[in-house]
Amino acid sequence: MKRLFFLVCLIPMLSNSASLYLCRSYGGGTFWASTHCNQHNALIERIVSVPDGMPFDQQVKLAEQQRQPTTTTNTYTNTVINNSAAPRKATECTALNNAITQFDAMARQPQSGPMQDWITKEKKKTRDRQFRLGC
Repeated sequence: MKRLFFLVCLIPMLSNSASLYLCRSYGGGTFWASTHCNQHNALIERIVSVPDGMPFDQQVKLAEQQRQPTTTTNTYTNTVINNSAAPRKATECTALNNAITQFDAMARQPQSGPMQDWITKEKKKTRDRQFRLGC
């Protein structure tokens, strides 16, 4: 595994490419950086190879384009409930169950202490909503 990581890190050096890091701050925000995320007190969300020698803004645009088609397994999406459509209780209960499953999966991954606290808090909010609905 270490050899694979080393090779992945070595490939950008052999070609004329640079690495951009999509970093996630402990507060939850994301940003692009040309240096490793730990230098910004953040976690790596994604590493993207971009052509070297371009302005940073253009590199970020290319990185965003590369990011669009993929999805991450740790992404939590909020379910928006439209009150005017009067959604069925079962649909919301299913969405809440899916959110709980996502939070559980996130909690099993290596996370920082603040991120684990956030996951616990969001899971509690979701469980409270389930209880209020009677799921």
